[in-house]
Amino acid sequence: MTYQNEWRPRFPVPPHTARYLVEGRPVLVDALSVRTMNFSQHWRTPGIVEVRYEVTLPGAYAVALLEQDWADLVEDYQRFPAPDDPLDQALRALDWPEPARALADPVAAPLVLDSFTHELLLRWFDDGVPSGPGFVLNTVDACRMAGADVYLSGLARPHVPDMPYAYQDV
Repeated sequence: MTYQNEWRPRFPVPPHTARYLVEGRPVLVDALSVRTMNFSQHWRTPGIVEVRYEVTLPGAYAVALLEQDWADLVEDYQRFPAPDDPLDQALRALDWPEPARALADPVAAPLVLDSFTHELLLRWFDDGVPSGPGFVLNTVDACRMAGADVYLSGLARPHVPDMPYAYQDV
């Protein structure tokens, strides 16, 4: 399932900011996709080489995506308090803020982003593999607000069309 047509046109670059780097080099957005199944797990195909990626996504996009399920998230925390959960603590301390206010808060923002990183990537990029040479994003090891925008980085693997890959772990 591909979600890009639903989200990216709503936040065109410019005026919004987006940046895509692999190994420090700029790449086109269409050269990146997201591993849908088993995200963050090792690759089963022998010899996979992993590379570092960094993406910056529009903060307005993050707010809009979070708004879809935010009321349910807050309701769950209110009905089933988790006093040891840092995200519960941060949202409670802010008196259950809206997503924009949560992402503007230096304590709440990284916790919110950490909870939604895969969804943010999955809805912005295609899932599966790029249609041509590119990279499949597989992990997120850093997430933060970069001004008003969202910065994510992690590991990806190069995608070479017609090369067989095993996508599922055993």
